[in-house]
Amino acid sequence: MLYFILTLCLVGIALGTVIIRSRQQRDILQSRFNQIIGLRQLIHLLRFHRRQSHQALKSVPPRSESLSESIAIKTLIHSLINQAETANKPMYRILDKQLGTILDEWPRYSVQRNQSTHGKAIRHVLYLIDDTLTQCLITSEKEDLFKHYQGTWPVMLNAIDSLSRFRYAIENYKMGSDVMARELGLHAQILKRRMAQLHLPDDPAVPPLIIDNLFIQYENIDLNAHDKELVKYHLYQFSLEASDTLFHLFDLVLSHIGAELSIKLPELAAREDKKVVQIIARY
Repeated sequence: MLYFILTLCLVGIALGTVIIRSRQQRDILQSRFNQIIGLRQLIHLLRFHRRQSHQALKSVPPRSESLSESIAIKTLIHSLINQAETANKPMYRILDKQLGTILDEWPRYSVQRNQSTHGKAIRHVLYLIDDTLTQCLITSEKEDLFKHYQGTWPVMLNAIDSLSRFRYAIENYKMGSDVMARELGLHAQILKRRMAQLHLPDDPAVPPLIIDNLFIQYENIDLNAHDKELVKYHLYQFSLEASDTLFHLFDLVLSHIGAELSIKLPELAAREDKKVVQIIARY
């Protein structure tokens, strides 16, 4: 009888230990995904800040007023530093310094430098997302999902590079230049193909209509119109729509992974401007 009771106690202790460890792992996983969501919010704010600062620099004369999202960016990055795991804090502090420089010095940037510095900061945030998400998948022992994600991640980076090259070509576009027109078209086609690949293998393919409707906007732009600045304006507006679509597709990948890991996530597929307003309102 004593042996039976002792056995039950040992089994109970073992089960309790397993349950506690499972809960701890679940809490760590949820905490890491909360960090990922915070990083995605930071990307939304940085992209919005880039748009606002771009408009300010393009205005005549250039405007240099403080932008409303600056406070939200500073508050959010400090919150992310505090929540980051100890081993990752140095990378967050480097990002904090990088963002501080951008927020203070953007009025003295050229349009191209403003685009590139914001782009580098956004890539830094994306790498932090990738690092955190990779930890989640490894600790969850989701080997197949990890392999699928590892195949999707380079597509996202390549698509961002293609978009950056397209924007660089916009700034250097010369009216009546067939070479420049072909360069723009080439970057647009590469971007289109990479966006179509941005999904996990188990997910439905990106609906062709989404991509086709987006790039119809580009095809409708008259690159030989007489007003050079108007042409550049339409090209830049197209690049904004392409950027919104690209990050929307990335959000769908994150949502799928979260669902596979049974993680509670906020809505990631909301409109870009709505997200920014909601985030700024919190700070």
